[in-house]
Amino acid sequence: MCGIFGYVGANQAGGDIILDALRKLEYRGYDSWGVAVGANGHIDIAKHAGRIGDAVAELPDAPIGFGHTRWATHGGVTDANAHPHLDCTGRFAVIHNGIIENFRGIKDRLLASGHQFHSETDSEVIAHLVEEAMADDPNRDLISAVREVFAQLRGLNAIIVLDNRTHQLTAVKNVSPLVLGQGTKGLYLASDALALVGHADRIHYLEDGQMARLASDGVTLWSAETGASQPPDFQPLTLTANDTSLGIYPHFMIKEIHEQPEVLRNISSHYSEPVKELAALIRESYGSFLVGSGTASYAALSGSYLFSRIARRHVNFTVGSEFKYQEHFITDRSLVIALSQSGETADVIESVLAAKQRGAKIAALVNVKGSTLDRLADFSIPLGAGPEQCVLSTKAYTAKLAILLMAAHELNGSLHVARELLWQAIDGIEQAIAPDSANLIRAIAARIVQREHAFIIGRGLSYPTALEAALKIKEVSYMHAEGFAGGELKHGVIALVEQGTPAIVFSPNDETRDDILSGAMEMRSRGALTIGVSPVNDQIFDEFIPVADAGDASPIVNVIPAQLLGYELALLRGLDPDKPRNLAKSVTVK
Repeated sequence: MCGIFGYVGANQAGGDIILDALRKLEYRGYDSWGVAVGANGHIDIAKHAGRIGDAVAELPDAPIGFGHTRWATHGGVTDANAHPHLDCTGRFAVIHNGIIENFRGIKDRLLASGHQFHSETDSEVIAHLVEEAMADDPNRDLISAVREVFAQLRGLNAIIVLDNRTHQLTAVKNVSPLVLGQGTKGLYLASDALALVGHADRIHYLEDGQMARLASDGVTLWSAETGASQPPDFQPLTLTANDTSLGIYPHFMIKEIHEQPEVLRNISSHYSEPVKELAALIRESYGSFLVGSGTASYAALSGSYLFSRIARRHVNFTVGSEFKYQEHFITDRSLVIALSQSGETADVIESVLAAKQRGAKIAALVNVKGSTLDRLADFSIPLGAGPEQCVLSTKAYTAKLAILLMAAHELNGSLHVARELLWQAIDGIEQAIAPDSANLIRAIAARIVQREHAFIIGRGLSYPTALEAALKIKEVSYMHAEGFAGGELKHGVIALVEQGTPAIVFSPNDETRDDILSGAMEMRSRGALTIGVSPVNDQIFDEFIPVADAGDASPIVNVIPAQLLGYELALLRGLDPDKPRNLAKSVTVK
């Protein structure tokens, strides 16, 4: 989940380049930041707890260095626990993304050998292991030393080692992402290609177990397993400065909410062929599974409803972190459809690896081309949503729903119907984000902003929408929000309703309407403030948010008011909607 960035080149202002890149990577972790450069015979480090903001790193000019934005796992949010970390001699510095599962035993051994530690992190053991590996022969090739060290680490990790004596960066990864960049002024390493915009024009995604050495004379790749040299496969970097800027918007969250109609237009117009391929894979499989984590899991759950009601096809749904407890059903005839914005979500990757071991075929709906999931999949459909820099996922979610809707209709022989529904959904989203609708939601947010709890209910296709709506509200505004199936109210949930408790009710024009309105009345009779999200108003609603009726595409439309409500609540509470506390965009640790 942490962000890492390295630079080797002709520009002596390496520290400034690194700090600028870290600002683009801060969505991956903003507990602390740090920069190290190699200059004047030693390594200079600036690191601090907290967000980068307008910070300036007081570092000497240097042509080599790296930096890190941290999402804390081992050790508190302190300056000492911020990366980079040094070995005892000061020759080596390390930055790390991942979790070293066996670090305690390694650290105990290193302490017993006399090594001095200055942090509580698992990451610091890497620097001391490299120091140890080089101790007997200071002229040993650093590649072989790092290869030896990496083999000792258990877990999903990406590391970069800076050697100040030889002025090189050595990197290696296992699942945790690393992208190599090449530009006219230098070589770069980053955990996300987004950080390479403005610096590199060509990129290479490191494979698992692949090592890279960056030095003034160029870049070399090796296999960490065999030590064999490997040629890089550079591809053009297609991201531009427009992808990383706010433009006319105050926050990335509202920018990305407003980008959803264009994303869906592209899917409706250009995705027929890949959707047909996905549908064929489902048709040929004997057991299909939708897997995702967080927001992607709710898109997957929606997919299970869509395949059932449209294609009369049972497609299993499993949360990524729970997949390994149900993988016993997987065979070489199974299809696992993995959903992920980043393509690096650890639980989803672990699920895919387990399924591949059992011979299953893997399909992926993923937003980042070249990501781990994209490369692992036998068949991949890019979401085409563009970069998501807000930690909360919005446009990638609706993109997944659109593709799953089209696949379900393709299985039913009615793909044209899905495209018509998507155009209705696009019109519905544009109505939902229009000024009048936005003002209404802003007023509702002001009415409920002081409340501690909110409950969201839906049935059928609207049940996953209720779950996603609750997630959006609580992760950005810190209001406790929970989504429930409307029929489960009387099984405990209604005990939580008090006078004035906000109750958001998804009430589309489908077979669930009468039942969900009945549930809304039960909540209102116990004092709840009912907020209806529906094409049709009802006297049960204290507040009403009108939305377009898009049939089976209604979940795409109905989630928009929840995204906007979460955003407005965050602003009213004085919070940063792009970087909620304790969260990071890409969950690359388990």
